[in-house]
Amino acid sequence: MRLLPDASIWVDYLRTGRHGSAGELDDLLAEDSVFICGPVAAELLAGAGEGRRDDLWIALGGLPWAELDHEAFREVRHVPNDLRRRGDVVPLTDVMIAVAAARSDLSLWTRDGDFERIQGVLPALVLRSS
Repeated sequence: MRLLPDASIWVDYLRTGRHGSAGELDDLLAEDSVFICGPVAAELLAGAGEGRRDDLWIALGGLPWAELDHEAFREVRHVPNDLRRRGDVVPLTDVMIAVAAARSDLSLWTRDGDFERIQGVLPALVLRSS
């Protein structure tokens, strides 16, 4: 199983490690099953203490990346419009994360309900909730 954990999963893991609800991340990291994308990395780095940012960047940089190329952003532009037609609004960073996961054939591991709404207009998105 190849996963893209969102920031909610990473924050829990970074706070509680193996003993928290995201403790399974340890095993998945050892199996090389965990990916990162730019928007998740940016959220984590923005929330990290100044003394931890460099170490966190090095750790995240060692993971395989789900890239968002210029074609991915073509897809990113459609999702918010489709959601608005349904009466939903979600953060653009969540849309970018969802598109990165879907385009890379990764399951998105999240606790954020916004991704269920995104999945309604982006059926290629596979969610793994905890």
